[in-house]
Amino acid sequence: MRGRGRGRGGRSGRGRGGSRQGAKVASEDNSDLDINKDLRGFFVGTASFDKHYDAQVSNRNRYIAGITVLQNNGVEISQNARIRALAAAWARQDLNLANRLLKDQENYSFNEVLKAVTLLDSSRQIRVHEKKLKRLQLQAEKVKPRKLGLIKSQIDNLKVIKPKVGSASGAVCKHVRSWVRNFSKDQLEYFALHMPTEPWRKLADICHFNPNQDFPSLPWFLPFCYGSPAPEDTMVSHCKDITEDNLNSMIKEYPVPYSHIKEHKDKLTSESKAKIATYTSKLDTLLWYYEDIACEEVDRIINDRLEAGETVSLPDGKLLERLLKIKMIREDIPTSILWYQVPTKKACNSCDTCNTKAQFYPLLLPIGQKRLDNISLPMEAPIVVIGDMSSSMNVAIRTSTIIASLLTAITSAKLVFFNQDNHEAPFIPTNIEEILKMAVTNQASGSTNPAASLWPFYEAKEKVNTFIIVTDEEENQRCQNMDFATMFEKYSREVYPSTLVFVSFLQNQHSTGYMVPKLNEKGFHPLVFKLDRTKPDLTKLDNLFGLLSSTSQDFDAQISAMEQELNISDVDMSQLHLGSDSAVQNSETAVQDSETVVKDSKTAVQDTETGVQDSDSK
Repeated sequence: MRGRGRGRGGRSGRGRGGSRQGAKVASEDNSDLDINKDLRGFFVGTASFDKHYDAQVSNRNRYIAGITVLQNNGVEISQNARIRALAAAWARQDLNLANRLLKDQENYSFNEVLKAVTLLDSSRQIRVHEKKLKRLQLQAEKVKPRKLGLIKSQIDNLKVIKPKVGSASGAVCKHVRSWVRNFSKDQLEYFALHMPTEPWRKLADICHFNPNQDFPSLPWFLPFCYGSPAPEDTMVSHCKDITEDNLNSMIKEYPVPYSHIKEHKDKLTSESKAKIATYTSKLDTLLWYYEDIACEEVDRIINDRLEAGETVSLPDGKLLERLLKIKMIREDIPTSILWYQVPTKKACNSCDTCNTKAQFYPLLLPIGQKRLDNISLPMEAPIVVIGDMSSSMNVAIRTSTIIASLLTAITSAKLVFFNQDNHEAPFIPTNIEEILKMAVTNQASGSTNPAASLWPFYEAKEKVNTFIIVTDEEENQRCQNMDFATMFEKYSREVYPSTLVFVSFLQNQHSTGYMVPKLNEKGFHPLVFKLDRTKPDLTKLDNLFGLLSSTSQDFDAQISAMEQELNISDVDMSQLHLGSDSAVQNSETAVQDSETVVKDSKTAVQDTETGVQDSDSK
């Protein structure tokens, strides 16, 4: 079996000639993105395929050094940059670079490969759509204008993303087939269990996979993607018939991955929860979903596994988020509070409830403290962290307080908060317990006046090297008749030209706040790290640390050192270490039992035709 619809001019809809949904094109401004002027901005921003191609051709060593050092430092390379980097390497037939990128399984998963291949295949797709359009226009039977308009729109969108060079050639497809053969049985079973099969069919239709040669670890996988049933003795077959009614009996008989049954979590018995905690291989999974399976027996199992020295390998940010969640469960602190509600219970230091719930919590604290001790940010003091505690931050107040407190502890910074007034922090957190305590005691209230926290430093003419502002960028009050941008302009001119960093909680990753554009208008260009205000995600903390590290002189020295190494020794790309071995595990792989390299099962079906949009465009 070679995958369906291999003909280039076929009409089946699945072959090389089959039609596809129109590409969604992201609006981009590439005019200022230059790898020689702003290396970080080039890889974090939306540089076009052509710019990536030209950068690899004109300055390959700087390109390699840049992407290597950025990822080694934990900076999140935007998905469109990862896709275009891989596609450009294939277009240039630079298999050394392509191989090294693909070895970084955290950043180059199935999703990135599919989008890169689809990008290179856009020229052929244009020809297919143009032939279809011409055929419809010439046929005797009248075609609805809407159908013709859709095809024209697809052609226009594909022309926007069409690369100036390169295609999904036989050599590219051969390289993809070689990459696919490295998937293990567990990884492919995870795909079959948790991911839709359509993306695999799309890649198979372009690259012509053979089920036996290209999937030697699981030959039934490709036929399964095209509708064939999984063998009866496999976990995929066992799991396909799970319902709320037979859920608990299935768990007794088979080690069903929790990620497959979490939608039925409310039907789990305590016995089933304990069974899951027993057969789940990774302790990370139990901690990740703790509130779903919490019960006395699960607490005992987690406690025993921690006492036995089992490793917790959650990313730093996720571990911190888990510590906060478990602390709140132990102390009966509401996990979500609407703006008009008042917490019914405050954090406590010790009580009977805390001693009976999540008894393993004290064993996690030293692990969190060790992680905190190992975080280092090469930022020059003095540093001031300004946290937003106004009412508009209600949903994200705990996450923002943790970030503000954590940055304070790591950089030995001064910490202040604002609503309508400036507030000195009740204490300066120096360890993991104090950071968590600050997070559960700080409450959002009042209006929003960020300039109130800047005023004391301007009034005292106090030099601050870096201001880190943790906020949703709203501003509805003035201080001394000045907004934040105006006051910072005066501070920068009369006191010291400080660096500004914004950790911005916005509506989504593509939203623009209020304060940063105001500063841009005055010629200041803060470093901005965006988080979703409605679903603040601490797992991105590692990317924030990487972004902050990339502003240091040490980062520039690392780039120069690697460029020098490449220039002198002409090191083969396959010998370079792209991405630290201790790179943080992806949030999806941290919670599954297989060793999957899937980055996010949900993103694999979104925008697969374009290969151009950022991973946050969902």
